[in-house]
Order: sequence, then C-alpha cells, then structure tokens
Amino acid sequence: MPVRVWPAGVTCLDRPGLYAWWVDEAGAAELSRGLGFKVAPGCIYAGQAGATKWPSGKAGTNTLGKLIGQMHLGGKVHGSTFRWTLASILFDQIEVQVQAGMVITGSSEQALTEWMREHLSIAVHPHDDRDTLGGLEHAMLERLDPPLNLGHMPSTPVRKRLSKLRGRISREVK
Repeated sequence: MPVRVWPAGVTCLDRPGLYAWWVDEAGAAELSRGLGFKVAPGCIYAGQAGATKWPSGKAGTNTLGKLIGQMHLGGKVHGSTFRWTLASILFDQIEVQVQAGMVITGSSEQALTEWMREHLSIAVHPHDDRDTLGGLEHAMLERLDPPLNLGHMPSTPVRKRLSKLRGRISREVK
C-alpha cells in the first residue's frame, strides 16, 4: 500500500505482526545519493510490532497501527529507528536541521514525513501469536536482507556507512 494513502482499507492495525517498507525508483535514487551506495527499488526495511520480549517473557503491547502510524510515519526520529535511519541518509536532500541529540526540527520531521509519503509503500502481515513473532521476524529479515536494517544483520559496506551517517543526528548539533 502506498504510504500516501495510509491507512486506507487496512483492517488489521489493532493487531501485532510483521511489516516491510518498500521504496520506489526515485526514492531509491535519493537514498543511493545519500548513502553513497546503490539502493535498489524494493524492500529497504522490515520489522515486527508487538512480539514478546525474551528472555523476560514480557508480552509486547505494540500493534501494527501504533508502530507504523504513530511511531514510524507520524513520530519523531528519537522514537523511530526507521525515521532516524532515513533522516540520516536524506540529511542533505531534505536539509535536516539538528536541534539536539536525536532531535531534529519540526520542519525537518515534516519534510521527512512528506518524503516517506511520496516514495514509500508498506506491506503488513498480522500475526497474533506474540510469542513466535520475534522468531518470524528473524526469519523474514534473514530471507529479505533489507539494506537499512542494522540490528541482528550481517555487516555490509552499506550498513557500516549507515551506522556512520546516523551519528550526524545522534551527536551533531548545528
């Protein structure tokens, strides 16, 4: 589903599950410029919402709607690893202005949201068994190998560069 129409017609947003972000050709070109590495159109990031936390066994409470709509799409870089990642890559293209560690200006947040709405699509898959959701996410990431996922992923030149770029927002204050 194109993000510009989110959440039109999606009926599973109150449930836990898996999600994957997809970028169009123009967005992939912009990400490639920002990273200095080729990013192909397609799946760029994926994750889960609401998995049980192990080894504590504490049940997750997130839902697809809350994670995607409120944190990734409508949130702030300090509350969304995905937003932080995109803002770090698109730093020059959307003229990100850093106010403090992990805080960018409201206009920078808005520019990021507009970029996401223009260039991204999202796929969701509800999965009600919170206890197995983390393992399912691991299997999905292993199979898809989305280039912008860092956690629990093999090191690549793209991921090393991305880690460095994220430092501009986590430490830099303009």
